[in-house]
Amino acid sequence: MLIASAFHEIMTQRVTTYDIAREAGVSRTTVSHILNNHPGITISPKTRERVLATARRLGYVPNSAAQMLVTGRSQTIGLILSRPDLVAIDAFVPTAIFGLNEACRAHGYRLLIEAIRDPESEDSYLDLAKSKRIDGLIVINPRRGDRGLRKAIESKFPVLIFGSSGHPHENAIGTEDAQASCLAAEHLLSLGHRRIAHISYAPLVYLPANRRFEGYRKALKAANVPFSKKLFAEGNFTCESGYLAMRQILASGAEPTAVLAGNDTLALGAMAAIREAGFAIPQEFAVVGYDDIPSAAFACPPLTTIRTHALEQGKIVGEAAIALVKGMETGQRSAIVPLELIVRESCGAKMKPVTESGSGKSNSLGRPRAKVRRGARRNSID
Repeated sequence: MLIASAFHEIMTQRVTTYDIAREAGVSRTTVSHILNNHPGITISPKTRERVLATARRLGYVPNSAAQMLVTGRSQTIGLILSRPDLVAIDAFVPTAIFGLNEACRAHGYRLLIEAIRDPESEDSYLDLAKSKRIDGLIVINPRRGDRGLRKAIESKFPVLIFGSSGHPHENAIGTEDAQASCLAAEHLLSLGHRRIAHISYAPLVYLPANRRFEGYRKALKAANVPFSKKLFAEGNFTCESGYLAMRQILASGAEPTAVLAGNDTLALGAMAAIREAGFAIPQEFAVVGYDDIPSAAFACPPLTTIRTHALEQGKIVGEAAIALVKGMETGQRSAIVPLELIVRESCGAKMKPVTESGSGKSNSLGRPRAKVRRGARRNSID
């Protein structure tokens, strides 16, 4: 009885839109339009500010259950990670999620982070959306051939892919991974390297990882440098996987002089393996990463990398997901932010170009086509 009485007292004291309307001297309909940010309604800035100030002063907290009954929406966006530990192991992801959450908050949406526990189930995504009362889904870095995701896309439920699933009708947001990876490989080629290793940041069933691999292959082909399987290994998001993949390549007998890592986290692991093998970076071995995570500029030596603007990507994805929930499809957008090659010390660009045995003199492909910034010590994502 005491619990019921206390609950009744709390509920009867809850501030309602009627209270705000009475205090602000406007209709309840006007309060509803302002608090729910209804589009197409013209309300003077002065009235809007008076209502919002009254709501803050009275301590108004929206009733999410009531909102859902009225609008049919929970004001919740679900973020689906391809594996539960991505936030802990991939330094790109937390920054992107921060930007995504900022976009959601700006529009009055909540962000719910989940992972698919049964990726083999065809109903995994839709079941999650229903059980959590989610208005729309964002899926980061999905695997190619994910049956549950394919079913969710084809169901017309609002699903936005951060990356690509390869589905012809997907709504997807991404970057020019192949072009940026090609640029990074061209940079190493321009320094005279011919035996350039590549470690993908994930198995190639993940399409963005596969596209970065394709960009690397494209640069080699354009320079008439044959691809060797011994110079390639798959990583698995983590620093440790970069370390193990680099050890595998070094033990293969391929004798690489440079490595292009699929992300900076892997690059840091690869650098540990290179030093362990007795090579000095960059004097004897060049390293280039991808993402420009905050620690990249403070690696030893500072890491040359592709800057991907994770925070800005997250904000754009959040905006697109909310637009999709409201019925505005995004289609497939693959160049949402410009990618830049940030040249630091790890690639040896400030040294004389290397000359490899059998290659005669060093080879230069000229100035890369995309924007190149040199010596950018401080990492900036804005």
